[in-house]
Amino acid sequence: MIPSAYVHIPFCAHICTYCAFARTARLDWIEPWLEQCVAEIQTSLRHARKEDENFALQTVYFGGGTPSLLSVDQLKRLTDCFQPYLADEYEWTIEANPESIDKEKLRFLHQAGLNRLSIGIQTFDDARLKQLGRHHSSSQAKECIAMARNAGFDNISFDLMYGFLDQTPEQLENDLDAFLDLDVEHLSIYSLILEPDSILGRRQTEEMDEQESGQLFEQIETRLEKAGYTHYEISSYAKENHYGLHNVLIWQDGLYYGFGYGAIGRNEQGLYHHTGGLKDYIEGNSQLEYDEDANPWFDAIMTGLRTIFGLNLNAWNKKYGFDFEARYPKTLERYADHFQLKDGYLSVDRKGMEILDSILVDFLMEDESAGSI
Repeated sequence: MIPSAYVHIPFCAHICTYCAFARTARLDWIEPWLEQCVAEIQTSLRHARKEDENFALQTVYFGGGTPSLLSVDQLKRLTDCFQPYLADEYEWTIEANPESIDKEKLRFLHQAGLNRLSIGIQTFDDARLKQLGRHHSSSQAKECIAMARNAGFDNISFDLMYGFLDQTPEQLENDLDAFLDLDVEHLSIYSLILEPDSILGRRQTEEMDEQESGQLFEQIETRLEKAGYTHYEISSYAKENHYGLHNVLIWQDGLYYGFGYGAIGRNEQGLYHHTGGLKDYIEGNSQLEYDEDANPWFDAIMTGLRTIFGLNLNAWNKKYGFDFEARYPKTLERYADHFQLKDGYLSVDRKGMEILDSILVDFLMEDESAGSI
């Protein structure tokens, strides 16, 4: 049974300069996309319930793009697909931008059963927001929280970014101050990456020095942990165990539906996506395609070690048919001071989180030397 579902809503009113996700500003395509996506969801979930009468989803995630761009009527048609298939206890998240969310949408979403809101803030610096191509202000971001609370949401997450080329520790501290003042339950904070397919990636070639970025990472960790947040994943902080359960399931090598153009899913056959472009999907000419070059056992290592929960070695050995310790002796020895093994779960310490990219490269090199990828 697949316990989770991700729906990709690929529409944006404007394209942010840093974004390289599957997205479009062709808002006139929303209606035909919605018709196709609803049909895909209903077909899959009805089949799952027919195969297993106890089938139920533990997590649902609406991502994008900008899901909050949809109208209340459009959101209703989408949410109606999932309501008959929710577990008794579930997490249902929607991503939202401050400028496209309002009281009516928030009230509808909460009444429809969505119980987690992920808001794309990125920064509270208005000048930086313009640089990133965002169309909201810091004051709008703060007003959005008040509206969400009034609508009944008690599980809210922010997205912030750091590592801008000219960013100072003081500027980062201002963003952290603003975040903490709002007292929300969760933060996802990402270092800026210049994606080659993004507007910013084509304009700018120089990134922040790795050492400077590392110092900002430590600044974030120190400040948030002091404020009572648990650093449970390399880019994620939660207060009072408000972990993002959908992402936790994925990081723990779980299975999930990927609905809609731009979505990635994972079933027993592996990772899959929809072929072609958005127009192909709308016209019914898109198929599910599996990644032929996949290395699922390494993906499981990569995502498991990103979290404080770690990698379940017994489950990994059983699923992929390897002996973990026999397969990666050099990497385990090289970083022995940073690995922790408890109750069969392998994790890394605080320093290990900082150098995780290097650790993962060494795991991958041992895979290549084993000749199985």
